Amino acid sequence: MTLQRWTRHASIGLAWFALAGCTQPPAQASSDQDKDAPMTSTTHAPSDGEAAAEHAAAQFDQIAERSTAQNAAAPAQSPAAPPAGPLLRPEEWIGRIFQLIDGLRSPSDLEPPQVAKTLDLSLHLAGSEHAARGDLGEHGSYVLWVNTLYRERPGKWTVGLSQEPRSGQQGCLFALDKLRQHLSTRGYSATEGVRQRDGGERALYRSAPTPDGIVFVVSAQLAPGGTGCIQEVRINANTPEDEA
Repeated sequence: MTLQRWTRHASIGLAWFALAGCTQPPAQASSDQDKDAPMTSTTHAPSDGEAAAEHAAAQFDQIAERSTAQNAAAPAQSPAAPPAGPLLRPEEWIGRIFQLIDGLRSPSDLEPPQVAKTLDLSLHLAGSEHAARGDLGEHGSYVLWVNTLYRERPGKWTVGLSQEPRSGQQGCLFALDKLRQHLSTRGYSATEGVRQRDGGERALYRSAPTPDGIVFVVSAQLAPGGTGCIQEVRINANTPEDEA
């Protein structure tokens, strides 16, 4: 992975982890259509969560500046793109994302071999990432990556799944409403309307803790313009230490 891409992943990733740990959404009743579903809650990120994200991102900005200065004499080379994966329809791609989320039981479910098995996709090493990409027909393309975003946490894997519409494509490939409904029936709490340093918007969904205290955090990066379309989904497993 290039330094610039590692910095981008790390600064955004740490910011939403800080938000995930700092925001504790209050409980509220589910909607009438989900009366039989587990209780979930939806809130907007409070100011203390935003402050934590700002602080975390600023720290990584400083680290990136120092690293760039130290490595200026050795320009980074972009890793080769992975070979194209199978052609999928948008609903098939979304179905595989839900399959990955629904199968989460332990942090090992986010390791590259298990992700490849669950999604039935071949992962290829591209720099420090394990990645796959392919077409969504005339609708656009998809990208999957699995990586450790923090050098001090080499065993903490993050999974990213994105979809890019083709130029001129109308409508959403993956609407936030669809993700929200899927996760709400599985007991995830929601923190929506999270504003980022770059002006973007993100929604965070947190599972109930497992018996081992693991909390799975699903982050949805929204496309600009307030359309409610998801650009990328990231999944991480927070340990009790992360949650403290």
